Amino acid sequence: MTNRLDRLEADGLVERRLDPTDRRSFHVALTARGHRVVDAAVTDHAANESRLLSALTPNERETLDHALRTLLQTIE
Repeated sequence: MTNRLDRLEADGLVERRLDPTDRRSFHVALTARGHRVVDAAVTDHAANESRLLSALTPNERETLDHALRTLLQTIE
């Protein structure tokens, strides 16, 4: 975890701040650049999902949604 945070921090995507109540701990937050990267990734992901699902009819999408919800419930 520390290695990943080090890389994200080096890339300017997150920043670490000391916890004022526990000096052994840090709070990790996205930087403005980190927010932009996440927003772009979510936008790209949503567009890709739409592209992939466009081959299905509305009924097939509903069936897929139901099947995925069932699978998620079994692993929770």
